[in-house]
Amino acid sequence: MAQEHFPRSPGRSASAAAPLRNTVEVFLPSEPKHVKTSRRVAKSALERWGSVPAMVADDVVLIVSELVTNAILHGGVGTREAVGLRIEHTGNELLIEVTDGNSQRAQVKAVENTETGGRGLLLVTHLACEWGTRNENHTTWARLSTHLQDRAC
Repeated sequence: MAQEHFPRSPGRSASAAAPLRNTVEVFLPSEPKHVKTSRRVAKSALERWGSVPAMVADDVVLIVSELVTNAILHGGVGTREAVGLRIEHTGNELLIEVTDGNSQRAQVKAVENTETGGRGLLLVTHLACEWGTRNENHTTWARLSTHLQDRAC
């Protein structure tokens, strides 16, 4: 179910000091119970990488949870389409990508105070430096700085 990739720059051996990029990539069934799995994957990767401040790591886990929830809810609960989660750490930045089967563009919704849901992308907007979609809207991504002073970008 989970695959991890630790790509290195061209020409560097596995014994080089440190990889330029750390990446984790998993494919999860499109079922609500796997949102918890996505949080666990993100937290585990961030702990293993070790250089991400706790406040930023908390933001990453929340963003992962919101994007995977949206992918499952709007990408088709119970479909055969898996939800892809990819987190890449390049030292100064973290990139979160969630891919699903829905080609409609993700967008922030206006919600009433009495509504209990629908604020996921609003949270992402406030926590990430930037976010958007690509791959014909099948992938929603968010970019964060690993530096606390740059959290608000």
